[in-house]
Amino acid sequence: MARPREFDQETALNKAMELFWEKGYERTSIQDLVERTGVHRGSLYDTFGDKNQLFLTCLDRFREVTKDRAFRILEEDGEPKELLRRFFDTLIDVALSNETGRRGCFIANTAMELGAVDSAISSRIEAYTLDMEIAFYKFLMRAQQLGKLKAKLNVRETARFLVGTRHGLYVLAKTATDRKVLEDAAKVAMSIIL
Repeated sequence: MARPREFDQETALNKAMELFWEKGYERTSIQDLVERTGVHRGSLYDTFGDKNQLFLTCLDRFREVTKDRAFRILEEDGEPKELLRRFFDTLIDVALSNETGRRGCFIANTAMELGAVDSAISSRIEAYTLDMEIAFYKFLMRAQQLGKLKAKLNVRETARFLVGTRHGLYVLAKTATDRKVLEDAAKVAMSIIL
């Protein structure tokens, strides 16, 4: 009897996540996953389940690895407007990076492709979106305490607006050829808030 091939599950999961992020769920085949991860089909199924289960695990992994680092800039001490500007500048740098093939945000891409189709996927997107909302909410509360938030804005509603702005910038970056398009959108968002 052949011994199952051993492999590093975390490495395979990261490679699968990158592939799903690049191609999307529908355009990624099991054979693509086998080739990218270097893991035999049977071992993939034994370890992660079917393609859908692997995709869900990849969404969980993405949330785990990005949750804290994505919003670090907004947690720093400093002038709120400058922190938000740096946050958007960094996001635009990443979104327009040729190194990543302008693949957008994994969560935003998934929401557009499958958000309304699969309840297990939509619940994960909702959880990640709530993480973003909370990060923006905390930032905006600090800005409000410093007297920097425009007076009539509701903090919760504004946090949700920033989530939409973030997603929108990633979507724009997939086709925009001019960085100024994204910078202008971020600039208007900042002018409304701070």
